[in-house]
Amino acid sequence: MIEHQVITAKNYAYITVKGSPDFDAFVRAARIFKSDPSYSASLHRICDFSQADMSHITVEHFLRFTQFALREITLAPDTKVALVAPDRDRMGILEQFALNIESGVFKLFTDPVDAVGWIQS
Repeated sequence: MIEHQVITAKNYAYITVKGSPDFDAFVRAARIFKSDPSYSASLHRICDFSQADMSHITVEHFLRFTQFALREITLAPDTKVALVAPDRDRMGILEQFALNIESGVFKLFTDPVDAVGWIQS
């Protein structure tokens, strides 16, 4: 399951990933997010994978999603994106994703509270 909540007063979206979503679920969720009336390229984002089982996700999956994101989900150059990994072992996949996106400012976390603090700073 992938859900998002836009906190317009603080200019960020909190995207929660739970369970074991497949590639198509990520694409569907991204399209729903982009169609939200509050969506903008400058909206900061917290992508919280802390409750997700990512054991089935490969670097190839994230690279495919990266290509999709580059085409369809715009980021302003100074948009902050916090990626919260479920564990240290999965940080590498999230890091690969961040390295392949050409705009935005990415930072990796293992604690959602730290991610929110960074976004709000």
